[in-house]
Amino acid sequence: MNHPTGTGEQDIAGQRLREVFADAAYDFAPPPVPLEAIERDGRRRRARRRAAVLSTGCGLLLLPLVVLAFRPDGPSSSVRPMAPPSPSGTPSSTPSPSPPAGKVRVLSPGERVSVEGGTELWLTTEGKHWQDPPPEPGVAGMQEFRSVVDGNLDTGEPGITMQGSGSAADGYVLHGLFYGVHSAATRVEATTFDGETVNGTVLRLKGNTSWGVYSVFVKVPEELARSLDFRDPVHQVTVYDAADRVIAEMDFSL
Repeated sequence: MNHPTGTGEQDIAGQRLREVFADAAYDFAPPPVPLEAIERDGRRRRARRRAAVLSTGCGLLLLPLVVLAFRPDGPSSSVRPMAPPSPSGTPSSTPSPSPPAGKVRVLSPGERVSVEGGTELWLTTEGKHWQDPPPEPGVAGMQEFRSVVDGNLDTGEPGITMQGSGSAADGYVLHGLFYGVHSAATRVEATTFDGETVNGTVLRLKGNTSWGVYSVFVKVPEELARSLDFRDPVHQVTVYDAADRVIAEMDFSL
């Protein structure tokens, strides 16, 4: 069979052109795919994702702790026979030894003091913190807070608050803020349910004489404490300065 003129020459030219391209392709080696670098980048991205998830989770877990640590507590004008405190977190630091009754203790912010009855007290620039003794072994008492800067107290004039805990069998520890004073407190007296005067303990922050905390421990005859007629372990609290002047006083029996 005869082919048209020129067809054979075109085939030969095409073959030669394919050979030239093949030789050029043989000499060209493409760069390797950077699998190791891609894998490292993937590990870094996964690590960043894990870190972000962990960070978000920790924030969600810590938020309730902040709310529980700084639970608001309203002012109390009197104290009744009290039920055992509710459980909560454990102390973050070891408390200092109990100061003797009738003494003043000047503290650094956050420094804890254990007073008679087992209650721990500590002061910050915002106010008074306390933690009652464990209601049962292995269960920590609840941490409480009473602010002196939230506007709920009229610090323009002297005043005293009272909180406390205890039982008929073990006695009662009463404590609170005194505020609106103009000289450093050096002692505190409490008039108890039976008219007796007992010395308490004054706690103050270094460099701050405008407010502080007092505490007093009162033992009540168990039979009286369990009776329906018994009301308040302490009827009056009086705070004095170094010149033995009354700088704050409150009658809680009214």
